This record gives sequence, structure tokens and C-alpha cells, in this order.
Amino acid sequence: MWMSLAIAGMLYTLGTVLLGHFEIKTPVARRLTKMVVFFGITALLSAWVGNWALVWVLGMMGASLGFHFTWCRLNQIHLLSAEPKERYYRLRGWSL
Repeated sequence: MWMSLAIAGMLYTLGTVLLGHFEIKTPVARRLTKMVVFFGITALLSAWVGNWALVWVLGMMGASLGFHFTWCRLNQIHLLSAEPKERYYRLRGWSL
């Protein structure tokens, strides 16, 4: 169980460091809730199926990236720079 949570934690942290600038105006409560739910489900699955819980971790991260790529392409937002910023912020419901 601990190994699955440690690997999930490392991958989550890596994703936050590399992609966190896209969430700059997301409320802290929403980011914390997402993290608690992700690690809670990972812990439950790890206790139930052991290290196979890593399939959940990698699957959710892969699905998130796939959704992100599709959403950006459909809305004509650059994948890595989120440009044009005005359109990205408007689609996220943020003010510039």
C-alpha cells in the first residue's frame, strides 16, 4: 500500500510542478479536494487490490492528459502555453 501511495505522490507532485501554472486561478479548496479524493481512492484500491492500484493512478493521469489534449484542440488553445490567454481564462470562467 505504501509503495503505491508513494509512487502516486511522486507522479502527482511531478504533474503539479510541471503543469500547475495552468491552475493558477483555481480555488485552493478545489485543488485540495481533488488531491484528497485522488489519494483516498488510491489508498482504498491499494488496500483492496495491492499494487494493482497503480493501474488506477496511471489510468487517471492518462485519461486526464487525453481529455486536456482534446479540450485544448477543440477550443483552439495551445497545449503547452495555454495561449491565447484571454480565451483560456474565459473558458475556465476566470477573469484576466
